[in-house]
Amino acid sequence: MPDHFRQTVTEPLAVDSKTAANLLSSTDASLEKDRAIGHLGVPYVKAGRRVIYRLSDLKSWLESHRVIPSKGDCHE
Repeated sequence: MPDHFRQTVTEPLAVDSKTAANLLSSTDASLEKDRAIGHLGVPYVKAGRRVIYRLSDLKSWLESHRVIPSKGDCHE
């Protein structure tokens, strides 16, 4: 099959709120609350009336909130 007929599968650049919530192990309602009052600070994009989350922003946000516990943080 010629190359110009091959279908290319690409990763999406952004996802909707429900998908973003699923990726973050959160809920759509929590992300909606975050957009209203900013309690989590997850970046989002307004595309007209739609709200979308760039996957690169979600990855950066997760990295910036990463916690590496020290030995003193263990509770037994």
